[in-house]
Amino acid sequence: MSIAPTRVDIAALKRRHPLGSVVEAAGVKLHGRGRVRQGLCPFHEEGEGSFTVYADTQKFYCFGCGLGGDVLDFLQRTDGVDLQEAIRRLETAPPTPLPAGTAGQTSAPQALPTNRDPALLTAAMRCYHRQLGLSEDAQAYLASRGIDSEAARRLGLGYASGRGLRDWLVQAGFDDRRILGSGLASGGRERFRGMIVVPELVGSRVHWLAGRAVWPQVRPRFQALPSPKPVLGLSRLPAHTPWVVVAEGLFDWLVLAAWGLPAVAALGTQGMDRLASSLQGQPRIFLAFDADQTGSEAARRLEALLGPHRARVVTMPSGVGDVAELGARPDGRSIFLDSLQNAAPLAR
Repeated sequence: MSIAPTRVDIAALKRRHPLGSVVEAAGVKLHGRGRVRQGLCPFHEEGEGSFTVYADTQKFYCFGCGLGGDVLDFLQRTDGVDLQEAIRRLETAPPTPLPAGTAGQTSAPQALPTNRDPALLTAAMRCYHRQLGLSEDAQAYLASRGIDSEAARRLGLGYASGRGLRDWLVQAGFDDRRILGSGLASGGRERFRGMIVVPELVGSRVHWLAGRAVWPQVRPRFQALPSPKPVLGLSRLPAHTPWVVVAEGLFDWLVLAAWGLPAVAALGTQGMDRLASSLQGQPRIFLAFDADQTGSEAARRLEALLGPHRARVVTMPSGVGDVAELGARPDGRSIFLDSLQNAAPLAR
């Protein structure tokens, strides 16, 4: 005789086991206090903490490998178990104590900030624009990825040399408290040093930044401000565009935008529900995720959420791992448009 499973109050279970405490109990040392804490990601090798825990949402996200989720997702990945076993383990464990120094904090979700000091970030981006203009190596790197100087200017790209940003911002009228609170520094150094810097623009103001390393020795290869990631490029879409391409990564989006195609970036394979909600109102959506298993599964998941009448998965040509690889090819744009045509008839 089978016994019907008992109902579990998942919300109460998560309150008894705050994510930050579970993460630290698993051996991940988190730095910082308050809403945002960071440490070395347990899911990939890195030398600088990209793994970020948000106390207000009780979610984690790694800006290095793109993995994210809640405490149950964390347990499933660290322990190699399914959802039911992760729930069982939390149910049978004693309440996880809060880390030292966090007594009195509430685990109830709070409203997320709508921006991260756009005035300061816009000023910082002016510094990065100037440094890109002074760096022939950074310009050459962009050109090697299919982003010419006109596209870099149009997309508002910059380069962080790792020197001079604080002085620039102080001269612009920002004090150290505000600069430190912006997230532009990490471990006493500029967060985006040695990286191409990509802004999320709302109008002419910068609301978020991400970076991709130019030099092989820079780790991690990807960095972003430690805050909820946007759907990159959503605010730049033309009004009433008949179709839009959703890519997975930062340079995938840069290549598509450099080609003049209406596109956004998911910036990873997590958060497909939120991404689907953000795409409401877009009539036709092409999902050009990476050709690996993780990317393919995320694209199929998003396709199911959006519905087959609106969304189509774009299959990369044989031997091509992602859109960014096509950026360096002179025939890359036409190859990609052929892939769109194969996904569904589309006027060029």
